[in-house]
Amino acid sequence: MSSRADEELIINIQKLQQTSDPLLLTIESFTIPFQNGEFCFSPVSFHAAFLYGEKVVILDVRDSKVLFRIDWVQPHYSPGRFSPDGCFFACQTPHWGICILENASKGYMPQSNLTAQLSWDEFSWSPTSTSILCWSSIGIQLLHLDNCLGLTTTGRTPHDHLVAYTADQTHIASVRRWDTVITFLNLSDATRQTVTMNTPISDIKIVDSTIFVTNGKRLVSWCFMTGGQVGSGWDTKRENKVLSVHIPTDDFALSNNCSQIAFAVEQTVFLYDVKSQKILGDFVTDGHITHLQFASDGSQLWSIVNSIGGKTSKCYHVEIERERNPCFANTTITDLEDEWSLDSLFRSPHECRIARNESEWVSDSRGNILWLPPNWRIGRGWSARWDGNFLTLLNGGHPEPIIIEFKL
Repeated sequence: MSSRADEELIINIQKLQQTSDPLLLTIESFTIPFQNGEFCFSPVSFHAAFLYGEKVVILDVRDSKVLFRIDWVQPHYSPGRFSPDGCFFACQTPHWGICILENASKGYMPQSNLTAQLSWDEFSWSPTSTSILCWSSIGIQLLHLDNCLGLTTTGRTPHDHLVAYTADQTHIASVRRWDTVITFLNLSDATRQTVTMNTPISDIKIVDSTIFVTNGKRLVSWCFMTGGQVGSGWDTKRENKVLSVHIPTDDFALSNNCSQIAFAVEQTVFLYDVKSQKILGDFVTDGHITHLQFASDGSQLWSIVNSIGGKTSKCYHVEIERERNPCFANTTITDLEDEWSLDSLFRSPHECRIARNESEWVSDSRGNILWLPPNWRIGRGWSARWDGNFLTLLNGGHPEPIIIEFKL
């Protein structure tokens, strides 16, 4: 325990007494010059570390001798850890690295820098002091001291998934964004088939028995059912349409009937018609556009907009009038408290929805009905999608999207 007295720190070593009073008995006490920051201690070496902003200081509490001091170029983001045997000290460096210092005769010397593949929130030494475990909601990583690049991980690289349902919700097509392999799932018998495209995919939709995909430069479509059988004929009936407009951004969305594409350039949203190959209209927002989505009936286009500086977020609801030029009308703007969910804006109170903020629960008018495990939770509402009673979680450290069907 450490406490401040004037310009000094008092570090007390206390023993837990389970059968006598007082419960905590001070067995040693040390006074050292005052230090700022997070405090950690090694009972083996009697060394203490203080981490504050860019600064790391390690000293011997018995004589206040400074054993190590450094100022990082960038601040660290978590406390340091002494190894169980007192031979090493570890602290975070920028970009989720870990600096290992060895307890040598003349002080602490840099021993290695471990590099994690995924971001992490916390870390801990192994009991043998030969490896470090890092973890977060994305996954778990094991870093070995004898190999600064060695890594064993049960986590997965974050993925952003695209999912499309047939109208009767009997088939689901999914693909990782910018991947080329589409997985097609038949819910009636849980069979899967795959088809490989010759172009990366950034959006996918299903209309009747035809799948449409686009990468912003071309629109590819093909029929996936012939005589009730999935898979036959979809290579021979494929159509490829080159878009006449160059979409210079990844911020675009394919309409539900695949006749139009909405895309954003800086603060302006455009609507492109695939058949006529013309831009039908545009509207200007007051910030950076982070998400575009068509309403299920195609009557509106929704966009999430961050204000300049990113301190506030808004949702623009713009009606689409196909017989009118320009095609946008009746813009409504809704403030978003936490830039979280289209889900909360457009689903009625009696329908299932994900609770905002921590996104821990799925709830309806009766209250919470499903607790979501930490590694299923999402940071933004448009990363979750409802299709009837199907909830799809579109991103996270999973190789496939998580799809939950609610029997209501």
